[in-house]
Amino acid sequence: ATAWLGYAEYVLGQAYFISGRYRDAELLLNQASMRLAGAPENVPPGTTGSSLLVLCHMMKALVYVSTGEYDNSEQSSQLASDLARSNDRPYDLIAALYGRGLVQLGHGNLEEAERALDEAAFLSRESEVRLFLPLVLCALGNLHLQKGQAAEAKDILLKAKEEAEALRHASSTMLAPVYLATAYAQQGEISRGLEVARACQAGAKQKGYHGIEALAAFAQALISALQGAPAAAETMAQLERAIELATRLESRPLLGMAKGTLARMLVASGRKSEAQDELAQAIELFDKSKMTVQRERAKAALSKLSDS
Repeated sequence: ATAWLGYAEYVLGQAYFISGRYRDAELLLNQASMRLAGAPENVPPGTTGSSLLVLCHMMKALVYVSTGEYDNSEQSSQLASDLARSNDRPYDLIAALYGRGLVQLGHGNLEEAERALDEAAFLSRESEVRLFLPLVLCALGNLHLQKGQAAEAKDILLKAKEEAEALRHASSTMLAPVYLATAYAQQGEISRGLEVARACQAGAKQKGYHGIEALAAFAQALISALQGAPAAAETMAQLERAIELATRLESRPLLGMAKGTLARMLVASGRKSEAQDELAQAIELFDKSKMTVQRERAKAALSKLSDS
């Protein structure tokens, strides 16, 4: 039974992460890491302690990206990368590259993120280790959205969805359409984008994937905002839902982005003072998360508002 304990803690930590229970995930992944580092031979047949340890460090990096703990995310990502290079197994290298890509993506380092994710996708295809491919493609799709490349993003995300469905990868099957909804909207298919985002949010809520539910609520708000004043009520309702979920999940980055978007909506409706409050809170959240690109944008918006 002991041989399975570190593995079981890793699997449960992963499940907690998907459900948005980031602190519980962190606790279990720390326990698994210590157990695997201390007794790497105590693992189920068909795996190795060092490979599981790479996965634990990678998952901890994702937890810290979600909560906005930049230094911890960097440290966990580096540990995964160092160990993966030492192990020199494709699966380990892909996992570490995926973690690194998401850490860099979360902090606006798009070039570094793209390098890591492109390499992960290449290795995944070359070595036929496809388990991570849907997740890697979801991250690449999100990256292209952030670069304003909606057409490229859509192609990548459709492939991610197809791979996820083929692998019966439940969380990726739910995650890909969240970003796909935004890609549709950026290409002018706003109604289709809204429909996909609503379905994602409902599906994620039903499955208890609260992190994905929060992302879907935020995506729905951004898409709804493209419709302008006639959709203001729906946009505000979805922003409030995203803020509620991000607060409960302790996800500082998402909370900061939702508050920044809320500030824009408040400005549009003439509520300048409330907008300034939301922007100040967003700046504080971005600062704590060391999200410098997002912080400077919010500061510029606040300065412009103060001068008006």
